[in-house]
Amino acid sequence: MRSPLTSTIFALELTHDMNVLPALLIASVVAHGLTVLVMKRSILTEKVARRGYHLSREYAVDPLEILFVREVMRQSVQALPADASVAAVAPSLPGGRGERKQRLYPIVDRRHRLVGVVTAKDLREHSARGDARPLADLVTAVPVVAYPDEPLRAVAYRMAETGLTRFPVVERNGCEKLVGLISLADLLTARVRNLEAERRRERVHPLHLFFPRRARAARRTSSA
Repeated sequence: MRSPLTSTIFALELTHDMNVLPALLIASVVAHGLTVLVMKRSILTEKVARRGYHLSREYAVDPLEILFVREVMRQSVQALPADASVAAVAPSLPGGRGERKQRLYPIVDRRHRLVGVVTAKDLREHSARGDARPLADLVTAVPVVAYPDEPLRAVAYRMAETGLTRFPVVERNGCEKLVGLISLADLLTARVRNLEAERRRERVHPLHLFFPRRARAARRTSSA
């Protein structure tokens, strides 16, 4: 069951014999190490997996539950002033091949409060027509936003409900001050972190303790 201390306590409660404690600890630790190194799952879910049900990992916490928006959001976001015209801001938008293009632009007022959002596609279309109206007339009013202190799972549910993949991140205190931008790619960062942690946990380290001479010879051969 991969719970060596619990099994030891249970055995002591059943036997009431403290003399077996050293043997119980040794046996429990050896059994735990054997199951971790040899078995992919514990005996609690092994039969379920053999029936064809996919079990990635037992008792694992979803990384979207433990990571917050402020940990993965992008803070270096280009925001556009609401009183500027499309013709004035179009030359400052990234357009080169080597530059990372921003697909959603938050529109803010002079106090850096969010007024709305506009997509890069709409900006290009209005710029091609020579539109001279201010950006405040082109924005999507009352946009869907995210907050820095909410978990990523809430943002993922919001993306699934709205069909949108990018949200501006604003402060929750009522001022709607822009602090960043979060996208679907940023949510995948949490999954990547969890995957890297799993790979580090399951990585098998070579044991050179009992064969020091062979280990030295192998290192010499690889260096040569």
